[in-house]
Amino acid sequence: MNLTTPLKVIIVEDLALLRQRLERLLQKQPGLVVTGSCGTVDEAIALINNRKPDLLLLDIELPDGTGFDILEQISVPAKVIFLTAHNDYAKQAFRCGAIDYLLKPLNEEELGEAVQKVINAQPLLREQIDIAGNSFREKKVPENIVLRSRDFAQVVAVKEIAYLQGEYGYTTVFLHDGKKLVTTSYLKEYEELLSDETFLRPHQSYLVNKLYIDRYHKKDSIIYLKDAIQIPVSSRRKEMVDQYFKKL
Repeated sequence: MNLTTPLKVIIVEDLALLRQRLERLLQKQPGLVVTGSCGTVDEAIALINNRKPDLLLLDIELPDGTGFDILEQISVPAKVIFLTAHNDYAKQAFRCGAIDYLLKPLNEEELGEAVQKVINAQPLLREQIDIAGNSFREKKVPENIVLRSRDFAQVVAVKEIAYLQGEYGYTTVFLHDGKKLVTTSYLKEYEELLSDETFLRPHQSYLVNKLYIDRYHKKDSIIYLKDAIQIPVSSRRKEMVDQYFKKL
């Protein structure tokens, strides 16, 4: 990490022992200086506005609110590393906003990798924060999600996605208007994120929005979308797909 000026870091974590451990770990990271730490939303907002940090280590669940509440009330353009326990709703929210996070308990190697990654990344978009925050509060996938690649973060409406195709660790998202976006996420991540009620996984490489299915040729094991795109049905998933269309 080649930094001429140390990055100012604030830690927001309600457990005092974990705050102390994070401070010790961060002191081992070159180019960083911890300028403050606290454990509540109100304390964090005041501290951030006063110290104007470059980087926040931000717990998602605090006694008086959430990390999203903090981000929604500050104007300081700090980069963020989110911290969370094994909370399924929090993990889903981060995926909706295409936001990286660390699971507690933390180790030094993971923290170091996260610091390096976030320093080299673009700041979070306001839309990413809003989408993730709404998903966390409502405990469901929101109407919009964020698609991310190495070069961009794009907000799209879930209903605009026709289908997704995964290959070699990348996923291409095909929108109903013909546009496509290549993301740096596995198809499995989108399958876990998007509702079973809306999307169907007929093949290892495809995830299809049910809204855009036109017909299913059982004999040929092909799903036709409304724009004539053909989606193959794999032999191992054929029974599941057959059962889905029987229930329609």
